[in-house]
Amino acid sequence: MTLFILLPVGGLLGQSVPGLSESVGQYLNTGYLVFFILFGMSITLPTGKLWQTASQPTSILLAIFVSIVILPLVTWGVVLLFPLKAFSAGLLIMSAVPTTLASAAVWTRKAGGNDAIPLMATLLGNAFCFLTIPFWLGQTLGQSLPIDVWSLMSRLLIVAVLPMGLAQVLRAIPIIGKSADVHKLSIGMLSQIGILIIILVSAIRTGPIFQEQSENLSLLQVLLVIVLCGVIHGIGLWSGWGLTRLLKGSCEDAIGVAFSGSQKTLAIAIDLTTSPILLASGISPLAIIPPLIFHALQLIIDTIMIAKFRQTCSDIDPKQVPQPVHSTNAESISAD
Repeated sequence: MTLFILLPVGGLLGQSVPGLSESVGQYLNTGYLVFFILFGMSITLPTGKLWQTASQPTSILLAIFVSIVILPLVTWGVVLLFPLKAFSAGLLIMSAVPTTLASAAVWTRKAGGNDAIPLMATLLGNAFCFLTIPFWLGQTLGQSLPIDVWSLMSRLLIVAVLPMGLAQVLRAIPIIGKSADVHKLSIGMLSQIGILIIILVSAIRTGPIFQEQSENLSLLQVLLVIVLCGVIHGIGLWSGWGLTRLLKGSCEDAIGVAFSGSQKTLAIAIDLTTSPILLASGISPLAIIPPLIFHALQLIIDTIMIAKFRQTCSDIDPKQVPQPVHSTNAESISAD
């Protein structure tokens, strides 16, 4: 709900306050915010226990496969089929980023699934995103825009990979690891606030541009983007579930693969759609809209799917219905 408030408020501020958009773009580098957001979320990940799942990596690899292979391919096909104009780049960027750092694990836990899968998929997906994102954007956007792949890789190494690596190194120090666990909810809340600030700043910067290009956009086009975001996310959900069950994985693992394979991280997507590197290549500033829509939809759809997955598991084997783990309100209101 907060997202739907910040977008119009930021857009209106950007349009109505002279010079605000330019000042925000000049003096506030969202890359620094993304760095600290990913650091904060990463330092609370219990990686010591997660590596125990490495002995049975099939479900983790399936989640990563859905996230960084199936969804980018599906989205590429969607962009080729539908005339989305300024929104095409946003969809392609959204599909290329890794899984979320928080909400996939929370939703999996609520549905009674194996939450080690989304956490491990997060670590591995983000660790290699400096390779996978430039690859996909080079294949898709690079067909029509001069993407500077090396500069993009360097940015992702600094903004996305470095904070996760640094956080995990510091977490290995006992006093820091214990402190991170004690203050997990506070750190999570600060990370969420950081993402909301990025959304507001991005909306302010996009407001004047949206006003300038509004004549070239139609309500039908925006509605089409909403529908396609829902379809793409749905394909990710059912691909993760179906592939896991096809390979004889448990319901708990299938839930984890479905959520982590289909959800996308908003922080990295926003950083890319507003980065000077991609804006200089010619993508529209309106590319920020599809990731925001996708993020809102994935939370709505997956909230509904919690009950659906549990019912499906009950129909398959009533004796092994996964039990939900209730999380606190601060944890469940995930901004990523």
